[in-house]
Amino acid sequence: MILKRIAPLALAGLFALAGNSYAANKQQQTFTTEQKSTIENIVHDYLLNNPTILVEVSQKLQEQQQQQMEQLQQNAQNTIPQVAGDLFGVGPIAGNSQGDVTLVEFFDYQCPHCKDMSQVVDQLVQQDPNLRVIYKEFPIFGRSSVFASKAALAANKQGKYDQLHDELMATENPLTEKKVMLAAQKAGLDINQMKKDMASDAVKQELNGNMKLGQQLGIMGTPAFVIGSTNNTKDKKSFFIPGASTKDAIKGFIVQVRSN
Repeated sequence: MILKRIAPLALAGLFALAGNSYAANKQQQTFTTEQKSTIENIVHDYLLNNPTILVEVSQKLQEQQQQQMEQLQQNAQNTIPQVAGDLFGVGPIAGNSQGDVTLVEFFDYQCPHCKDMSQVVDQLVQQDPNLRVIYKEFPIFGRSSVFASKAALAANKQGKYDQLHDELMATENPLTEKKVMLAAQKAGLDINQMKKDMASDAVKQELNGNMKLGQQLGIMGTPAFVIGSTNNTKDKKSFFIPGASTKDAIKGFIVQVRSN
């Protein structure tokens, strides 16, 4: 009876420890090595005798993730009409600049999933002559990412954003300033002019604007996508994708945008 009472409590405690490093540190101060070993043995035996509890934990986690996803989607749906001007009207453009549907991508050049999705976005542009893409530089992986984003926005002023964007996406991580400059040379940029533009207020303001948009939409990582009508209005439904996706899934959202 004591084992049945203690084991669930110990299990819950260990799950809390695994999910919170601060709690783990505090717990290490509370239990002796012998006590920790005893608890681990109790949990081990309990899980072997009650394996279905892992299924229950997994189901609960899925429920929580689903709830978080629904909250994220609802927040995005409420926010998109309020920020539509900056969201669909600011940033480097690829595809058809007059396209009826706009795909907005928030990304970081050091994000491996973003590098994978760059090929998907390229294919969508090639296959859909009415698709408009807006790139939102969203550097969240440190100084090198910020440097790369500034370089890309500076390249846009020379009309060579696509060239540098492709070079940076093809550059092996981790990025360094040296790698970014080499990519800029390969893209045929005027390096001196690029350096001046990287330090400009316009580039800083665009990056700051992107970060603000990300916060408003609840973006917690890259890549993230918004798909909506280019002439966005409150009665036009948009879709938010908080992560990597497939080409077919994105095409499905594009079809829905065109049909509403």
